[in-house]
Amino acid sequence: MISGCLCHGRVFALRTIRLAILLALGVALLQACPSHGAEAQAARWWRGNLHTHTFWSDGDDFPESVVDWYKRNGYQFLALSDHNVFQEGTKWLPITNAVRRLALANYRARFGEKWVDFRPLQSTQMVRLKTFKEFRKLFNEPDRFLLLPGEEISDKYRTLPLHLNLSNLRHLIHPQGGSNVTDVLQRTVDAALEQRRRTGRPMVVHVNHPNFGWAITAEDLLPLRGERFFEVYNGHPAIHNDGDEHHASVERVWDILLAFRLSQLKAGPLYGLAVDDAHRYHTVARTNSNPGRGWIMVRAEHLQPADLIKAMEEGDFYASTGVRLKDVRRTATELALEIEPEPGVSYRTQFIGTLRGFDPTSQPGPRPKDSVFLVTREYSSDIGALLGVVEGVSARYQLHGDELYVRAKVISSKKKLNGFGLDEMEVAWTQPLCAGD
Repeated sequence: MISGCLCHGRVFALRTIRLAILLALGVALLQACPSHGAEAQAARWWRGNLHTHTFWSDGDDFPESVVDWYKRNGYQFLALSDHNVFQEGTKWLPITNAVRRLALANYRARFGEKWVDFRPLQSTQMVRLKTFKEFRKLFNEPDRFLLLPGEEISDKYRTLPLHLNLSNLRHLIHPQGGSNVTDVLQRTVDAALEQRRRTGRPMVVHVNHPNFGWAITAEDLLPLRGERFFEVYNGHPAIHNDGDEHHASVERVWDILLAFRLSQLKAGPLYGLAVDDAHRYHTVARTNSNPGRGWIMVRAEHLQPADLIKAMEEGDFYASTGVRLKDVRRTATELALEIEPEPGVSYRTQFIGTLRGFDPTSQPGPRPKDSVFLVTREYSSDIGALLGVVEGVSARYQLHGDELYVRAKVISSKKKLNGFGLDEMEVAWTQPLCAGD
């Protein structure tokens, strides 16, 4: 009996030793050749802005100072989008007014005298603007901050300003011109998509501020092919996001586009961005185009252009002017979200959408006096109907099967700091959940 116990104990000890050796070997193998599960990083939200300006066009600060502001203020990615120019080549900035003198003083203090290039033997002090290749190395950090190349392609039809942004571009795209508003936009989109196809580089082209100069109607955008993004919110005070008595709001335009793209045109959804369109960095005022007013939150595993753009093209992002979301779930049966609450702030989520069989008829809208340009037509209230309202930090909409799409708009009770509107509240917009998603 005693002998049997000893034998069993020896076997148990040997098995224990063997198991320990195998476990050690297994750990070593895992460390040498990690599995996909070990490599995978959970997707997270990345905050970014795809529309802002510098001294390379009509902004009032050096590009390094602009990028530094965004990085210090909690952004993880940024595209500088100067008008019809990329930050390359040689450009000298004359220091000719108080704003430029202030910008230069801050620039020298932040980046040091050795970084600043002055032009000698000039009666007017001149500073060389650093190129994108020069200054991007100051800021880019893996999975911490990413600076994307960008351009605002600024064109017009007659006197109407028509602008699109291209993010992560390889080469500058010049204004394409065209015979009408849609033609100008289409030629620009085609040029951007051709560059993407030719280079194999992931890029995002989006339509800027439709109501700037009351330039773009819903009917101008409806025939547009290949475009998947536009600005539902732009922080510039001259953009008219909310429309007026003659012009539809940008959100109303969004719903018109979604309803017809998903029913008659079979063109797929259009996704909405929020951006700053910042130009003024030294004086904070409601009437100035300041940074920090609008941004997007993109859910991706890595802070890389391909990851970000893939997520955007799948609609896995939301637009915000202050509201933060913990989670957004877009499934075949529901659209649900969880809000990251702030103390003392309440939240109302509106579920907005259009049902199948909506009334597609419309009539011309009344134009402003003496205007020769068309305005967005007047459509049925079937389009962009309020399908539900939920109070609180969790909201869910269960699909009934007759929705073309549903999108959520979260409105907080917190007034937006440095908003361009007197009564502007912090808001977030999810991307539309469409039939068949």
